[in-house]
Amino acid sequence: MSEFYNLPSGVVKALTEKHTSLNGKILAPYDPMHLLTDNLKKQGLQITVNENEENLYDSFWWSSLQTQNFSWTTAVTIGSNDYNQYILEYGLQIAQEGLIVLDRLSFLEPATKRRRFLRENPLTKMIVLSPRPKFRAIGSTRDSVTACWFIFEKNRPNQGTEIVYALDWDAVKPLTPLT
Repeated sequence: MSEFYNLPSGVVKALTEKHTSLNGKILAPYDPMHLLTDNLKKQGLQITVNENEENLYDSFWWSSLQTQNFSWTTAVTIGSNDYNQYILEYGLQIAQEGLIVLDRLSFLEPATKRRRFLRENPLTKMIVLSPRPKFRAIGSTRDSVTACWFIFEKNRPNQGTEIVYALDWDAVKPLTPLT
């Protein structure tokens, strides 16, 4: 995710509440500001993070991760077009369970860079966030987009894509009464 963006904490909580099989060792292939990583750790998950963008373009770096037995690769790919293909292709290859990415809903459009990936890797689940998250951190204008967690599970028969809505993911939960 570009440093231009922030990541509301409720967005990650929506993932962990709606996709309960997210467990085991998780790789965040690029999270230099720890926006995703810190939120996943708050949910009690074990996560390894890469902060060096150059690693994403290095097939030897990706190969070295294959022996680390990651269950999932999880990334925020909004605003990061240059290296998305590496995260999608290699991230899915090294994870035992699958790949999870947060992106704009338009990720589904089979653009040239994603066409083969989307054709060859069935999308098993979408968690659509409503209301639209506001990702932009710098400046006065907010970047509010229809965003979605896209989940590509391995070893699951292709039975279509399950669509789940994370409604009111940004709602403030009531405080527990003091006793």
